[in-house]
Amino acid sequence: MCTYNITLNDTLVEKARPAFADDKALQQWLQEQVSAILEHYLNSRIESESTQQHTMVKESLATAFNELHSGQAKKNARSLFAQ
Repeated sequence: MCTYNITLNDTLVEKARPAFADDKALQQWLQEQVSAILEHYLNSRIESESTQQHTMVKESLATAFNELHSGQAKKNARSLFAQ
């Protein structure tokens, strides 16, 4: 497990402290929040990359279909899908 030092606003921590049994409980809650934020961030990136790939494939297929339909198909259809 990785360890990072983070800096928090003292005023915010003092306002939150009474909601937790002790500093260990606050630390555990903060750990859970940061982990959840990282998971959300990574899932968002994966979804974004997947959407971009889906769009690229959809556009390539549409181009290939349109060229075939118009009788202007390229000799090397693989070039349509080259990145």
